[in-house]
Amino acid sequence: MNSIRKAYGYITRIKDGKIQVLVFQHPLTEAGIQIPKGTVNVEEDTYNAVIMEIAEETGFKVLS
Repeated sequence: MNSIRKAYGYITRIKDGKIQVLVFQHPLTEAGIQIPKGTVNVEEDTYNAVIMEIAEETGFKVLS
């Protein structure tokens, strides 16, 4: 059995002294509340995969 690698990232900020975590609800699915995540391609490392998923799903550019 082949395993499927997944990558996910938590985006946080501090506002009014409280830590907040970015979550979203995808408009095209009924998956519920999510964090940026996705499948890691065979030729891809997990770091680059999570950066790509964050950019694709939030529009944020991650500075590394």
